[in-house]
Amino acid sequence: MDKNIKNIPKIILEENIDLNREMDLFFSFLHHPYYVQNRNFIFQVFPELEKLLEKQGEKKQIIKLFISKFYGDNKNEIQKIIQKNKNILMKKSELSLIALFGIMDYQYEKPVVYKAAPTILPFSPFGDDIFYFSILGEINGKADKNILTIGIHEISHFIFSDILKKIENKRDVILPDDVKNYLKEALAVVILNQEPLCGILELKNYKGNPEIQNLRIEKPDGSIKTFTDFLNECYDAIKMKKQKSFCVFLEKIISILLPIAPEFAKKRVLWNKYGKKVLKEPKIIKLYSKPIKI
Repeated sequence: MDKNIKNIPKIILEENIDLNREMDLFFSFLHHPYYVQNRNFIFQVFPELEKLLEKQGEKKQIIKLFISKFYGDNKNEIQKIIQKNKNILMKKSELSLIALFGIMDYQYEKPVVYKAAPTILPFSPFGDDIFYFSILGEINGKADKNILTIGIHEISHFIFSDILKKIENKRDVILPDDVKNYLKEALAVVILNQEPLCGILELKNYKGNPEIQNLRIEKPDGSIKTFTDFLNECYDAIKMKKQKSFCVFLEKIISILLPIAPEFAKKRVLWNKYGKKVLKEPKIIKLYSKPIKI
């Protein structure tokens, strides 16, 4: 363990399911004004819930009864999944966090505790001091991201937000939400694919969230790269070769992205309209992957 790193956060797994909180999460993402595709993601995996919500009745209560039954029907499997993830946290959380701090040149000023809560949502949202890790894939017998991969991904967002605030205050700028969200998701991919973190997490070619996978950039020399590959190239050039801090790297990236922020807003409109079709349907792939020129 690196003795120079202080205040390594604790990740506490909540083993009991809070049905009221889960109900509120479902309701929120079924009506979210920004993450509009999440409604489709939920109904794709729970078509029966969509049918139930078409009927008369108090919507939150319908959701609560539905998820309560789902948790009850899958109780034994869920307990096994939670125990498996608890073991992963115990073995590797501290090592993973130390590696993350090394990559992002970050240290907490005071002790922090993050709560990790299982959810059957088909994605893994986060709050101020909590992240939710989807166990739906594992319940359905599919290989899925474990709690630590999700946790480090989400904690990288917390750190990104803190560093970004300092840069915004220093430069008296505000990074628009659309470019900010694309940037934090693409940065998480860059970060989780760095050694030694990817080795600890046993990741190979981590791809991250679907909305960034066909997002492309055209550089001034005419070369075209995915947004993630572009960020990784800048990371290697600034942080690895020039030995600059992560903050310096991020400040440079922000200076590049600010002038083209409206282009990211256009991509968000397409994502909200088509969702995961940007990965599957040739015409939509071509439209979404049209490069953003720097």
